[in-house]
Amino acid sequence: MNHLGKRICAALLAGAMTMALAACGQSETGTTGESAAGSSGESSEAAGEPVTVRFFNGNVEMVDWYNDAVERFNAESESVKVEHEFQKEGTSALQTKFAAGDIPDITTMGTQQMIDAGKFVDLTDSEWWDRIDPAVKEISVDNKSGKNYYLPTNTMMTGTIYNQKIFDELNLKPAKTLDEFTENLRAIKNAYPDKTPLFFSGKEAWTMGMLFGYIPGAAERQRLGELEYNRAALDGDMDKLKFGEAGGPLEKYVAWLGQLQQEELINSNVLTATYDDAMNAIANGDAVILFQGMFTIGTILEINPDAEAELRANSFPAVEADVKPAINQTADSTYYLTADSANQEASKEFLDWLFTKENQVSYTETRNAPSAFTDVTVDIGPIYTSAQESAEESAIIGATVEPAGFGGDASGIMLQEFFAGQYTPSEFAAAYENAWKAAFDAQ
Repeated sequence: MNHLGKRICAALLAGAMTMALAACGQSETGTTGESAAGSSGESSEAAGEPVTVRFFNGNVEMVDWYNDAVERFNAESESVKVEHEFQKEGTSALQTKFAAGDIPDITTMGTQQMIDAGKFVDLTDSEWWDRIDPAVKEISVDNKSGKNYYLPTNTMMTGTIYNQKIFDELNLKPAKTLDEFTENLRAIKNAYPDKTPLFFSGKEAWTMGMLFGYIPGAAERQRLGELEYNRAALDGDMDKLKFGEAGGPLEKYVAWLGQLQQEELINSNVLTATYDDAMNAIANGDAVILFQGMFTIGTILEINPDAEAELRANSFPAVEADVKPAINQTADSTYYLTADSANQEASKEFLDWLFTKENQVSYTETRNAPSAFTDVTVDIGPIYTSAQESAEESAIIGATVEPAGFGGDASGIMLQEFFAGQYTPSEFAAAYENAWKAAFDAQ
């Protein structure tokens, strides 16, 4: 961890992070622990019963870990019991809960609009930060208020995961531009016609939608600088964001995807392939390259532990010639306390337990993401190390600022429609800008 500040000092003073991985797909719920007595305002403390803390999680990769942790905590604690709820729809499900008054005490996600509306407790002066690397606190600052409304326990990168063994066999180097990337895909297809050069899991829209901010969006983010770009996004300034610009980064990116589809350099079942399909394909060597976050590594290695020796990670290729390849680096595994909760002290008791060194070593090993705690050191393997090395030569971009209702799901659905033939690249860029603006105006 002693090098973490160096790795992320160029990152954006990120606003509230939405996990590409938390705003996705079809709804799925599950609970662990004692059943809730009702909304979080109905504390049972006055009646002498254990206080029920409602913990709402949208982190699909860590559901089993949280289930186990909550079970252990509930077995140890006499005064506090935790109910863990998971939903794949993440932030949209949380918005529904807030609107209905069904408010959890702790959540792993939030949006800028929720922060602006005062939905979360200000954690700027929390003692928890005493154990967190200062650079992580810095990238967790809210762009508007300059305060910290969530505490992250880890950091995360998103980029290109690829099979180094096959790259070595074909004498390929990770691509810096879209053209170089395309040539690599063609070489892979020619040498291994039974493998998928680049795998897209298009059935779950978020897996494709999250890429807009990291690939085409990386161009203007570099030109303007992260802070200025995010301010433009918060202001809805289309003159600076340039989503619909003719021949701009977004149109070029979508045209490139169409080219890959036409040349069969991506999987033919892109519209029906699931996230699990992608994990299995890259783990078992059926796919050579995947655009995803390092949070997938734990799942991949569960499927095939031997993949650790073959897989490495790199940045995304640059869409424009005058910008660098980019890699996304953000605060990860975030925890918010809801402002309207009547159980804030009990919630803090659970988080104190969750943040112990022993638990965070276990969490970090499972998550495969560097810990933000200065007293937690875990060897997370060569795949993440390669991503860190790539970051030293790439533009580091932070969390994507998007209007409410236009996260990874909404933009990913539009890309599904493109793959289904409903847009030309120029039509897509214009429609994307209109949809983004409509969502912004509706906030």
